[in-house]
Amino acid sequence: MSSYSSNISKCLFNWSKKAQECSGDIHCIEECTKELRNYMDIAFPPSTKIKFESDKTNYILSTIFFLSNRLAKAMIGLSELDKIMEELEEAGKESQDNDEYKSVEENKKIELNEILAKYF
Repeated sequence: MSSYSSNISKCLFNWSKKAQECSGDIHCIEECTKELRNYMDIAFPPSTKIKFESDKTNYILSTIFFLSNRLAKAMIGLSELDKIMEELEEAGKESQDNDEYKSVEENKKIELNEILAKYF
């Protein structure tokens, strides 16, 4: 009996639990994402072992794999966004000069655009 849905749910559950424990640490989330991909590869059967192989079956499996991968990448991007927002907030608190803050803000906008381009 196949248990793809159960195995995939377990993979995503374990990944989300580990990602939550990372507390926004980008490197930690990246490592969790690598683990997720490895577990997904284990949970998904090779296409030659699927008894009822068809385009629709392959579509279902590839969709799940694609969406879980996108979710993991989005979490990394969100973690990087958190970091930039914290740095921008800190710069606003420390800055006595409005021009200095504008300069920092412009740099953070550039960094944000790079993150968005990288992950989205």
